[in-house]
Formats: sequence, structure tokens, C-alpha cells
Amino acid sequence: MKLKQVINKSWYLSNGYIDSQSSLDQLEQYILFNLPVLKEFVKIVVATTYSTQDKALIQGNTNVWKKYFPECKLIDLTKNRGHGFGIADSENALIDYCKQYKVKWVCKASNDIILKEDILNKEISKTDFYYTNGISYEDLYLNNFDYDKIFTEHFFPQTNFYLIRADKIDYLYNKDYVNKTYQQRLTIPNYNNKIWEHIPGWACELFLKECVERNNLTKEYLLDLETHVKLCNVIKHYKIGDPSHKNLMIEGICHLQFPEQNILEI
Repeated sequence: MKLKQVINKSWYLSNGYIDSQSSLDQLEQYILFNLPVLKEFVKIVVATTYSTQDKALIQGNTNVWKKYFPECKLIDLTKNRGHGFGIADSENALIDYCKQYKVKWVCKASNDIILKEDILNKEISKTDFYYTNGISYEDLYLNNFDYDKIFTEHFFPQTNFYLIRADKIDYLYNKDYVNKTYQQRLTIPNYNNKIWEHIPGWACELFLKECVERNNLTKEYLLDLETHVKLCNVIKHYKIGDPSHKNLMIEGICHLQFPEQNILEI
């Protein structure tokens, strides 16, 4: 079947961070690019953290989203606990909202993801979880550059784009653990905003992986082997250490964190 068939029964969930008028202007450009795909979803739900609780920023975010999706649901988080924790808080808020309404399918993305219409016609199998895999140069090295092994065994799902059966999961991130480790983070001198360097295993991708495995979801990697090999070759050639694939357009999906830079299409 086509991915469009799942998208057409899914809620689109996006999270992001707003700190200025320029970030609102950039957000609007991303929405405009994504409109053909976003209009295919049942409902849009957005969770946002802010640099300050400036009413102008909050209202500006509302105006941008409501301009294109008047019926969308906006969740404004009153506290931003920083990188990692802010993502966990906003993504938990999105999933909690959907579970409140017993939503079956959701597509979780982020405000800096752009989507080409190509993804609508992608061939997929029937499963519970469709994902993009986080792969770094280190992953390739540790697996002796065995691309086939990584294709079949490596599972590090990215949190900025996936589709999941929300009705089949208990929770996304353990709130007690997130809150407990946040209190630890407050005691770290000269904290560098990289919690995973202080608490091994603290990664939203690993928490998502645990959610999929804990709930026994079936899963499908959204790249076929040919595209996967091309991606691995690019990672190897450029020695890309970041597994989140910033500014790489892969199967119509791009994590465009640096809009002022070029996009490399796989």
C-alpha cells in the first residue's frame, strides 16, 4: 500500500521552539513548503516551547498556524527545560493529547522537517511503526561498514519523523525518569546542555526505541536497501557524526535545521 493511506488517517504532531519574530517567519516558510502533505492529515497538533513567555511570541505562533490550519490544536508549554528535556516534555504532551481522544495513528514530526509530496506514494507494508533510522559515522565504523547488517539490525529511530499506532503504546517517555534526571541536571556545574554526556543512555531516540520494543510494535524502516546504501555512502564519505541527518533530503524527508545551507539529496 501507499504511505498516503496511513497519512490520510493520521494526526500530524509537530513540536518546536520559538524565540523571535525571525523564527516565526522561518516557521511559516516551512509550513508553506509542507502544505501539500500537511493537508493530507486528519488534524494538526503542535506543541511549542518558547525562550520567554512573551505574549507576542505565543500569539505570533498561534497566528502562523491558524492562518493555514484554523482547526489545529496548539499546546503552549509554560516552561522550557532546555534541549532534550524540552523535547521530551513537548512530545509527551502531544502523545498524551492524542491518547485522550483515542487517536489510532499519528505522524510525529518537528517544525524543522520539510516534506516533499513524493512521500505520499511511497510503498509500505502494513505495520505499527514506520521510522527513519539515525545512523552516524561511528555506527558504520563499529559495524565494519557492513551496510546490510546496519539495515537489518541497527535500530535508532529518529524522533523528528515517524508514524506510530498511538493506541498501542502505554507512554512515550517515562515522566518520572525525565523529572528525576532533570533534577540531577540542575546540580551539574557548568552544564553544557548535553544531558547524554552526563547521564549515559539519556536520549529521546533510545526512549522511543524502548517504547516500540516495550509495546511489541511491528516496525518498518522507511528506506529501501538501495537508498539506505546511498545514505551510508554519504555518511562514510563526509564522516558525518550526527545521526539526525541534518540537511539531507532522504525519500522526500529532510531535517532542515540549517535553512541557510544547501540540501544534499540522497
